[in-house]
Amino acid sequence: MVKRSLGKNLTISLKTKNETRHRIHSTTRNQTHSFQMKRNILDEWETDFRAASMADGLTLFRDHLRRLDLPDEPELMLEGTISLVRQCFCFSSLDNHGKEFQQLLSMQTYDPANAGSPKYAYTFDIHGRAYPRILIRSKDGTLDLADLYGSLWDGYQVCGFNTLWISHPDWSPLTKEEVADIEREVTDDILFDYSEDELNFWCDGELDSSYVFMNIQDKIF
Repeated sequence: MVKRSLGKNLTISLKTKNETRHRIHSTTRNQTHSFQMKRNILDEWETDFRAASMADGLTLFRDHLRRLDLPDEPELMLEGTISLVRQCFCFSSLDNHGKEFQQLLSMQTYDPANAGSPKYAYTFDIHGRAYPRILIRSKDGTLDLADLYGSLWDGYQVCGFNTLWISHPDWSPLTKEEVADIEREVTDDILFDYSEDELNFWCDGELDSSYVFMNIQDKIF
């Protein structure tokens, strides 16, 4: 009787383990398939984004850079924007923010007029190597400045960014309330992962009524 009981229990145990293993493998396959589908969507976005940019001769990017007194190298905004969007994709995959990333991706059009009413344009200076421009309605769950500041950009061989401009996509003046909200939001974001003892950073919404300027760098001890 004992042997039969053990045999029955062993059979049930093996069956349970096989079912569990099957569920794990099935979940892994589904996750891999889902990730690949998202990668395909991202690749399609990049193709369309490049095509729209080149069809216009990068004129909008050139005007954007000129507005911020940045070098007349619109290719650096094109490539930088693609790199930063892909970086956000990696963060969203790790943080399980796939839905938020899809919303972010849908707004990344070459011409802001086709982006579905974005509220702000975030323009980054990646140490003079690239100038990404990201259009957003809300940065919650989509644009983590602390993570981006600590990101290693293999293609540029630098880490993070040193300057950020936040404006309306059409460069219309920011209200005092918007300036205050932006300064608070970016400060809270950065200080969520870093302390004031680690960084030198400051925001200024008075240099130009159309944007908030932020400069950030590690403190040298």
